Amino acid sequence: MRPLVLLHGLGQGPIIWQDFVSALGAGRPMHAPWMVGLRPKDPVGFDLGAAAAGLAEELELQGIQRADVLGVSVGASVAMRLAVERPDLTGRLVLAGPIVRPSAGALRMQKLALRLTPEGRLLDLGVSRPRMLAVFDALRTFDGRDALARIAAPTLVVVGSRDRAGLVAARQVVEDVAGARLETIDDGSSLLNVDRPRELADLTRAFLDGDG
Repeated sequence: MRPLVLLHGLGQGPIIWQDFVSALGAGRPMHAPWMVGLRPKDPVGFDLGAAAAGLAEELELQGIQRADVLGVSVGASVAMRLAVERPDLTGRLVLAGPIVRPSAGALRMQKLALRLTPEGRLLDLGVSRPRMLAVFDALRTFDGRDALARIAAPTLVVVGSRDRAGLVAARQVVEDVAGARLETIDDGSSLLNVDRPRELADLTRAFLDGDG
């Protein structure tokens, strides 16, 4: 059974996956790494290509020949980049609330929400506010549409019904990635590993264990 790599979203750290891991169960090896540029001791600054390359290096150092990848938000963008640049390492993809081409307005709202988040809450998650703001800066010019058609991995896209921007991006992924399919979680937000971990785990399990 291939290991499952869990890539957290904006304003999150690896610890955020606890409820999801409990819901998915112990039958599959799982690994929730920090992404390069977001680790506590990394210099402030974020680059999707560097994050994907760092993930590939980490998998190789651990002797993992191929892994399934579940990414949320910016983690989904890193998962897509890995699938394009290192298809040899990528099994199946689960993209939850993927970011494909974020609007300037959406980024402004997310930056405002981050600035209003109490420092204690960020510390509990192991999150650095400056590093999160650097992610938003990196996403200002991000356009992942050209890469979608180059993804060969079997792909499941999951989006929350309350995530309007995510719905638009999810439909773009399903349209451009061959064979990708879409699942919607009722009343879910852009961070499904937080507000709907059990539903996300159920869909992930069914997809990873399915045929084809």
